[in-house]
Amino acid sequence: MIKDRKYVIYVLYLIVISTLVRALLAAFLELGNDEVYYRLYALYPDWSHFDHPLMVGLLMQITTFDLLFQSEFFLRLGSVIIGAINIWIIFNIGKVLKDYRSGYYSALLYVASLYSSIITGVFILPDTPQSLFWLWAILLMIKIVPRCPRLPVVGLNMLKVGIVIGLGILSKYTTIFLWFGIGLYILIYNREWLKSKWLYISIFISIVIALPILIWNIQNNFISISFHSNRVDVSGYSIDLDYFFTELIGEILYNNPINYFLIIIALFVASKGGLKIEKGQLRLLVLSSLPLVITFLIFSLFRRTLPHWTAPGITSLIPLAGI
Repeated sequence: MIKDRKYVIYVLYLIVISTLVRALLAAFLELGNDEVYYRLYALYPDWSHFDHPLMVGLLMQITTFDLLFQSEFFLRLGSVIIGAINIWIIFNIGKVLKDYRSGYYSALLYVASLYSSIITGVFILPDTPQSLFWLWAILLMIKIVPRCPRLPVVGLNMLKVGIVIGLGILSKYTTIFLWFGIGLYILIYNREWLKSKWLYISIFISIVIALPILIWNIQNNFISISFHSNRVDVSGYSIDLDYFFTELIGEILYNNPINYFLIIIALFVASKGGLKIEKGQLRLLVLSSLPLVITFLIFSLFRRTLPHWTAPGITSLIPLAGI
């Protein structure tokens, strides 16, 4: 117990130091082009926006007190706060999967990631709130879904998953991959959940929370959905390995080469049963993470993609590297 408490203290130190560094960067770095654009989401709030949902604008409205304070620090304050919360969540994911020590190493690797510490932890982008809800949903899911759905407490906690994923979808569309991952896990490994009303109520909750996206698209001739559909349409395109290697190298650099290769090693070891993790939790984590990564790697064979699109899936595998 005393040994476990030591790792909690280490993580708290890590959160404090990381937050102070990121707060300084947030205050003194000028806003990037994307951040200036997303500031318009806060300036002109709506049900949704052309290329992303409303959450990043709402976050800026909250941290700037409805744009009363418009310095770089206040516009990015949500990123600094979410970055601190995410370190604690990733620690708890590692702890649930294995132990406190694994959680601590997971937190260290998370802070070492450019995507986690800077892109979502300093800059204010749609990825920032998505990172919070993505990791939070992962934590809830590995605690809940592998268990028996007939337990009332498990069913009620499943409703939390629906709320968190819904908020994640309001941050960035790709959060829908979490429901895809849950569906794969249930269909392959735990079909008892198909008999549970809590699963369907949870999905319904996510849909209701994400309704602002549908409302805005109906009002605007589904322009946002058309825009993103065109970005991933591969019909008529031939394979271009330059796109693929640009995506792959970008992924490796964004997520830290050490992290990236540790994750690959961890996945290999896990496939051989070497990580000593509860099978249901491991399967759920992998199925919730890899489909996003694999999907955009396939798209990158034909179209130009951006490395941060796959980062939530890679980030949620960091605890395996920590273990």
